[in-house]
Amino acid sequence: MLYEHGVTGSFFTLRYSPHNIMLRKLVLQDRVVGDILSIENTEPVGWWHFSHSYVRGPWRKESSTAPSLLTKSCHDIDFILWLLCSNPSPQSNVPPHLPEKITSVGHLSYFRRNRKPVAAGSATNCFNCPIEASCKFSAKKIYVERHLREGHTDWPVKIVNPEIEDCYLKEGLEAAEEKLVASLKEDYNASTDSQEAIDARPWFGRCVWEAANDVCDDQFVTLTWADEAPSSTIHNKDGHNSSEIRRFAKTATFHMIAQTEAQCERRGRIYGTEGEISYDSHTIRVFNFATGATQTLHPPQRGGGHGGGDDGLAIQFIKAVDAVKNGGMQVEEAQKTHVGCTLEEVVRSHAVVFAAEEARVQEKVVQWKPWWEEQLLAHELK
Repeated sequence: MLYEHGVTGSFFTLRYSPHNIMLRKLVLQDRVVGDILSIENTEPVGWWHFSHSYVRGPWRKESSTAPSLLTKSCHDIDFILWLLCSNPSPQSNVPPHLPEKITSVGHLSYFRRNRKPVAAGSATNCFNCPIEASCKFSAKKIYVERHLREGHTDWPVKIVNPEIEDCYLKEGLEAAEEKLVASLKEDYNASTDSQEAIDARPWFGRCVWEAANDVCDDQFVTLTWADEAPSSTIHNKDGHNSSEIRRFAKTATFHMIAQTEAQCERRGRIYGTEGEISYDSHTIRVFNFATGATQTLHPPQRGGGHGGGDDGLAIQFIKAVDAVKNGGMQVEEAQKTHVGCTLEEVVRSHAVVFAAEEARVQEKVVQWKPWWEEQLLAHELK
């Protein structure tokens, strides 16, 4: 089980950032807004970031990779389920409050050929385009001017050419720029190059309106929960059972949008019976209805990917492995105690993404319970 989580762990990195750990404690343990009624969560991908990874880059085509909801926003779906579905404590035996319905709408809105400026003509690469100097998506501007000339040879520059970092250090800016530009000038001709060859690699100098990409750049997902009968018992911090609890109907909406100023700085609101929380990647603001009081919190910033979640996950995983190898702990117990999620949660979060994509593509409402049972039956038949 630990190995499984290690393989798919990046799916769950938002659980391990100091910001989100604090947010979840406020909501589920401290219950600062009472019962949750609804959540709005947004991932602003960033106008040039999306063009790099999902238009020109490796995640641009669903057929060769996966939908952008999986490759970019799977973290957010898991984050929502972590707040609304999972138990406050991984040690709790209370069954998860599972969603009832899943819907989604989304499309490739902007990065399409019919959006291409007329003045760009038939150009397919930024380095032979007549409007390159005025285009905000110019590969020269994004990779050379915005990054390399500012001394940044890490992501995204090294994704274009992994040799740039070494070249920059050993031979200097001029040589590195020459090598980077050569990579950006690489292009294909749809009439002479096979589709297989075109799909086999990214094309970072390609015109964003001619990039043969097909993943969504604007998508909404809605999850709804129904009232649950009071049949579960939870444990207080002192380990004693509390009275039976009710878990009520609630709704979550998620929005992934490419054209934004912010880059992956998630933001949202949580509406409860006793108050409201608004959050971004740096602050958490709590408002209490009864008192009118507002509290603004500033969670520690660990740095690194996903608000410190990448490092946080790695740390917890190492602790779990150590507990098994050197502490004699059983794997399942180590998974719950240190990693903080179960294999069931791992599978469920992935499955909800696939259900949302089915809802979007087929323009339907997915009923979670029968959909999940159908998937299990189909797997058993294989």
